Amino acid sequence: MATQEDGWDALEAFAREGLGAEGIEAARFLRAHRPARDAALPAELLTENLRLALAARDRFPWAQGVTEELFLNDVLPYAVLDEKRESWRPMILELTAPVVAECKTAAEAVQAINRDLYDKIKVHYNTGRKRPNACASESIAQGRATCTGLTILFVEACRSVGIPARAAGVFLWHDDRGNHTWPEVWVDGRWQFTGADEFDPKGLNRGWFVADAARATAGDAKHGVWASSWATSETSFPLAWAPKNTAVAAVEVTARYVGDEEKVADALGQLAGGDEPLGEEASQRLLMEIWKERKEALAADLSAEAEARAFEAAGQTLRIKERVFGEAPKSGHSLWISMHGGGGAPAELNDGQWENQINLYEPAEGIYVAPRAPSDTWNLWHQGHIDPLFDRLIAAYVTLRGVDPDRVYLMGYSAGGDGVYQLAPRMADRFAAASMMAGHPNETKPDGLRNLPFALFMGGKDGAYDRNKIAARWKEALASLRDADPGGYDHEVTIFPEMGHWMQREDRVALPWMAARTRRAWPDRVVWLQDDVAHDRLYWLGAVEPDRNPRARVVASVEDQTIDITSGSVTRLTLYLHDRLIDLDKAISVRWNGEEVFSGEVPRTRAAIETSLSGRPDPSLGATALLVIERP
Repeated sequence: MATQEDGWDALEAFAREGLGAEGIEAARFLRAHRPARDAALPAELLTENLRLALAARDRFPWAQGVTEELFLNDVLPYAVLDEKRESWRPMILELTAPVVAECKTAAEAVQAINRDLYDKIKVHYNTGRKRPNACASESIAQGRATCTGLTILFVEACRSVGIPARAAGVFLWHDDRGNHTWPEVWVDGRWQFTGADEFDPKGLNRGWFVADAARATAGDAKHGVWASSWATSETSFPLAWAPKNTAVAAVEVTARYVGDEEKVADALGQLAGGDEPLGEEASQRLLMEIWKERKEALAADLSAEAEARAFEAAGQTLRIKERVFGEAPKSGHSLWISMHGGGGAPAELNDGQWENQINLYEPAEGIYVAPRAPSDTWNLWHQGHIDPLFDRLIAAYVTLRGVDPDRVYLMGYSAGGDGVYQLAPRMADRFAAASMMAGHPNETKPDGLRNLPFALFMGGKDGAYDRNKIAARWKEALASLRDADPGGYDHEVTIFPEMGHWMQREDRVALPWMAARTRRAWPDRVVWLQDDVAHDRLYWLGAVEPDRNPRARVVASVEDQTIDITSGSVTRLTLYLHDRLIDLDKAISVRWNGEEVFSGEVPRTRAAIETSLSGRPDPSLGATALLVIERP
């Protein structure tokens, strides 16, 4: 009578018949650690995999020095992650062996595979595939794969020629924007990494993702870096496409990628000069090509949430209502994010405020969206989870609905106005204009609004929490900032003397005022005052821990070919550069508190573009060059 384990019994019998002690140990290792789903695999698949894995060990010179432990765990297995099981070794070996035929070392073979294999099989990154974890034959049949599918192909290609290889990845990057998978290979006596189908002629341990990986969190299942393992372990690989599946064993490798802030800066500096310099036109073409790839990946990632009108980030859900007005111009619809009032009240009351908000304003053109706050607390709209949720909402409308990223507007009433006060300065580079209605700023200051047109509407009799008095003070503060800096602080403040908290919709004049403005993506002056919810980038300035501390202040300006930085509260900055800001064909000078800290040319590079768009998936803010500087 046949049993479910017949294939495994046949594998051990096959090993005993002619493969000796080495083969028997290998067969038993596979069986001891195989996932439960593989109990009924056919004998043909298992025996062929074992035979060819052992043969590779004898055939390729670099494979002969691989330890037994590495061979069993990272060469022998018939699968990488949770992909469809298939007999891939004959096909992959036939493709890979000619690619590595002239190679003398494992390092040369790994580079040859990355350089030549994907072109040979005509498979490259594309999210329009059947599943993210496609097996090799599926990716080849479709001519496309995600980062995970490309990694599976890479690992199998390395294993087919006796090089230990495994998948590495994160469930979420440090800022919760998405997952990524890449290969690790055992070369020169240590584990090293590369990007799948991302050949770098300068060698291994390079890639667009190094700066993000350097910000991973050790010991964190979602934000750490993990590598796949066949041997059973207490931890599992983070399968972002199947988060409840814990069947793929893993080891944590965060320490390989993460260091102190100097390592993060070094990674960014490496990326800034890590490939051949580009001309201005070539860099802009490449930026749009890479953005197209990122856009496709984002669209695939966000489509289910957009269809459900419920976005997920930071452990919270943001539900939305939507209305569409007017015909979309050639550049795409504008997007209006309008936050409801309420807060500190039962859910039913806040639901009523949400329903009211979707009908409160009507732009002449655009997609008008009213989100429902994830909580019912008093501070509905300025908790730390709102920022990544809004980023995700904006990305969905840009990638899936063709919204113009330079015409995204923020507004809110009452508690929603509280949110505008708080979010507008700390997320100023996402919006074209913002309008605050009947809210309270709490501790927020207007300094960060230098490049964000800001309107404020208040009833003169709205005395709760001194809203009216504070609005009058903000009117004075904004006027003073404008007088001192005429190139910034575009604002409009209207206080209706006879009105209370409800302004009888007179505040609707804000919409045409806002619509007349587009985002200043590359302003010549930036004032960055961090809030209690700190960010790692504002316009063309970037900061890493510990410089993302609350209330840290940086003022940066560009004149001719000189960048001036004024700050005593941060120690290191990343400058995201583009020819819209400064002429990258000429040398630039950077001064910090009056002292020169850099002088020279900063090249436009592919790595800089990839790093910029990875950290901020926004084509208008895509940088073509990066420069890391330190305070003297």
